[in-house]
Amino acid sequence: MKRILLLLLFLALLNACGDEEGSPANGSVTTGLQLEKVVLDGSLSPSPTDIAFFPGTSTRFLVTTQGGVVDYFDLDISQGSINSVNIASTGTGGIGVVSGGEQGLLNIEFHPDYATNNFVFFYHTSVASTVNSISRMTVGFLGGDLTLSDPVKIIDMRKGSASVAPNHNGGGMVFAPDGTLIGSVGDGGGNAASAQNQRSLLGSVFRISPSLATGVGGYTIPSGNMFTNTNTQCSDLVSGDAGQDGCPEILAMGLRNPFRLSIDGNQLYIGDVGTSGPGHEEINSFNYLTNGNPVNFGWNIHIGPVATSGISGYKNPILSYSRTDSTADRFRAEDPQGTNTTVASIIIGDVYRGTRYSELVDGYLLHGEFMDGFIRGQGVDASGNLLGTGVHLAHHNGVSAMVQGPDGYIYITTQASGYTSGPNMVYRLVYASP
Repeated sequence: MKRILLLLLFLALLNACGDEEGSPANGSVTTGLQLEKVVLDGSLSPSPTDIAFFPGTSTRFLVTTQGGVVDYFDLDISQGSINSVNIASTGTGGIGVVSGGEQGLLNIEFHPDYATNNFVFFYHTSVASTVNSISRMTVGFLGGDLTLSDPVKIIDMRKGSASVAPNHNGGGMVFAPDGTLIGSVGDGGGNAASAQNQRSLLGSVFRISPSLATGVGGYTIPSGNMFTNTNTQCSDLVSGDAGQDGCPEILAMGLRNPFRLSIDGNQLYIGDVGTSGPGHEEINSFNYLTNGNPVNFGWNIHIGPVATSGISGYKNPILSYSRTDSTADRFRAEDPQGTNTTVASIIIGDVYRGTRYSELVDGYLLHGEFMDGFIRGQGVDASGNLLGTGVHLAHHNGVSAMVQGPDGYIYITTQASGYTSGPNMVYRLVYASP
C-alpha cells in the first residue's frame, strides 16, 4: 500500500528543490534529445502537477501545483511566471483544495470552446481523504495578470466510509471530440472492491456533459455510457449507496489509481498505478464510443494481463510491467541513466502528432516512470494497439505531466519528492546541440 501512496505521492513529497540539469540524471540520450529548461529557476511554485497551453497560443500556459496555486507563464514576455493565483480557498476566490499525501490540485483542462466561454476545469481534492471533485472557473486578465473567478462545482467523487483515505484519488481529465468531459478516479485507497461496484464512481472512468451555464454547476449524462443515462446520478453519493442501478456516469470500470488520461481521436489511454510485490503498472486503452458495451480492466480481481477472465467486458492492458520483470528491465536498459529504485508509478502523456522530431515519435504515446525516471515513446495505432517496441527519449525522475504544445514540442513538468531528486521545473524536449 505504501507503494500506492506513490503515484500521487509523487504529489506529496515534494517540496525539495535542486536543479540537476546537465547531470547524469537529466542528460541527453541516445536519440539525440535532451530536456531544455523552459522556466527560470525558482519561478515555479512547488509541486507542479499539470500543464495546459491556452488554446490558440504557443507561448502562454498555466501550470497547476499540488497546493492549489496556478502559475501563469507567457514566454513572449519572460521565462518567469507573470503571476500566480491561489485557488485553494473556498468561496468566490477558489474551489477548495486540500493538499498533502496524494491529495491536491491534480489536473487542468481548457474547455474546447474556451475562445467564446473562457472556461477552465480543475480536478482537485476538495475534502480531506473523502472527496475529489471537478470544478470550473472563468479565466480573465487584469493589467496583464491572470485572474480566475466564478467557481462552480461540476461533480464530486465521494469515498465511502470503508475507503476514506488520502490516496488513490486518480486525477485524469480530458475533453472528447464530442465535447463530453471524461475523467478517471482511483479506488479510494481503503477499499479496492469499490472498483467493481457499479454504484460507485471510485475506480472508474466516467463521462459527463458539464454545465456551461454562467454561475451554474452540475452536469447531464450523455448517451453511450455503460449504464443507462436515466439511472440516478452518483455525484456526491457515498460509495455503495443503496440501489442496484449502475452509475450512469461510468464509462469503464476496474481501475486502481488512474492518475493520467490522454485521448487520441476516439481512443482513450489510461495510466494505472499498480500494487507492490508482483503488481503491474498498466497502460489501458479503449475507444470511448463504447455504445453502452461494458469495459472493465479487472481491478481488484486482476492486476496485470491474464489469459482468461470471467469479468464481462474485461480488457487486458496494452502494456504492463512490474518492478522487476523483463519489460521494466528492458526500459531501464535503454536508459543511459537507468536505475531500479525498487518502487514504481507509471505516468502517461499525449500521443504525439507532430514533426518537431522528424518521425522519431510521431504517433507514439508518451509514457514514463515517476520513480526510475525513464521517459519513452511507444507506437500505437488508431485502435490503441502497440506498434513496435518503442523508443527511449530522455531521463528525469518525478515527471508529473507530458503534453504536446501548440508549437509541436513535448513539454514536461517535474517535481521534487521524497523519492526523487527534483527539481520543480518545466522542460521541453529538444535535439541536443552539436
